[in-house]
Amino acid sequence: MEFAVNVPTSVGGSSDSEYAMLPMADSISWPDQRDFGVEMERLGFDGLSVPDHLMTGNGSTTECLTTVTGLAGETEDVYLYPKTINNPLRHPPLLAKTAATVDNISGGRLKLGMGAGWKEDEAVAYGYDWPNAPDRLREMEETVRLMKRFWTEDEVTYDGEYVSVKDAICKPHPVQDPHPPIMIGGGGEEFTLRIAAQVADSWNYWGGVELIEHKLDVLADHCETYGTDYDAIEKSWFARCVIRETEKEVEELLERVPRFREENLGENENHLVGTPEEVAAEIDRYADLGVEEVVVEFVDFPGTDGASLFADEVLPEFA
Repeated sequence: MEFAVNVPTSVGGSSDSEYAMLPMADSISWPDQRDFGVEMERLGFDGLSVPDHLMTGNGSTTECLTTVTGLAGETEDVYLYPKTINNPLRHPPLLAKTAATVDNISGGRLKLGMGAGWKEDEAVAYGYDWPNAPDRLREMEETVRLMKRFWTEDEVTYDGEYVSVKDAICKPHPVQDPHPPIMIGGGGEEFTLRIAAQVADSWNYWGGVELIEHKLDVLADHCETYGTDYDAIEKSWFARCVIRETEKEVEELLERVPRFREENLGENENHLVGTPEEVAAEIDRYADLGVEEVVVEFVDFPGTDGASLFADEVLPEFA
C-alpha cells in the first residue's frame, strides 16, 4: 500500500469550515509547506498531495500547480499529486501543457488528480462560469481524453463539445510513458464512476468502509459495462488523521478538533483517529476492500508529530 500526505494550501476560516480542521496553523506559508513536504519525504511517505482551490480558509490560499512545482524542486523521490484539479478552472490544452512540464521538471513524478469541482463561490468570484454538475463532468471526461492525446501524439487537431484545437503541439511530452497516471476523484455513481471506469488509472474518495465498498461495487459494474479492467484501477481513500501514542494524548488532541469525535461525524464520514494500533487496524479494513493508496491529512500541520508517529509505527505494518 502507498501513503500520500496532504500538504494544505489554506488554513483557518469559520468554525464550521473544513479548513478549520488544522488547529495548529493560523496562516499558510510556502516555508511551512516546503519544510513539511521535505520532512514527509524524509519520513518515508510515498507521495505529496496538494488541493486545488483559489480562496478557502481564512482567504490565504496557494495555487495548486505552482505549489506542486515548488515541491518538485525541494524533493527527490515522492510522487507529486495535485488532488484534485478543479477542471472548470483550467483550459484543457493548457492543463495538458502544464502537467507535461511538471512531469519533466520532477523527473517523472506527477500523478494528476482530476475532478469536476464543487466550490462554486470561488469560481464565480474569479469570473468563471459554473455549469451544472453533469456538464462539468462531461467536460472533465473530454479534458482527460484530450490530455492523453496531447501527451502521446506529435500534433493534435480536435473539435469537441467543450474544446477545440488545431495543429496543437504539446512537447516535450511527459517523462512517464505513456503518460502520468490520472486519478478521478468523486463518488457520483451515474457520471463520475462511469468516467473513472473508462479513463482512470486511479480512483479516490472519502467515507466509511461500507460506503467505499458500495462505490467499488458500482465502479466494478461500470468496468464490466465498458469492458475495462477493474483490477487495473488503483483504489484510493482520503482521510484526516488524529494520531497520538496513547489514548490520553488522542483525547487531548481531540479537544482541539472536536469535530473528529465519532458523535460529530457526518453520515458515512470516517477518519483515522486513535493510537497507532487503532489507526493501522482501521486502514486494514480498507485494505481488505482492495484499497491500495491512502491519502492522509494530519490535523497537527505544520507540526510533524502525528506524521512522525504514523511513519514509525503505522507505515511498517503495510510495507
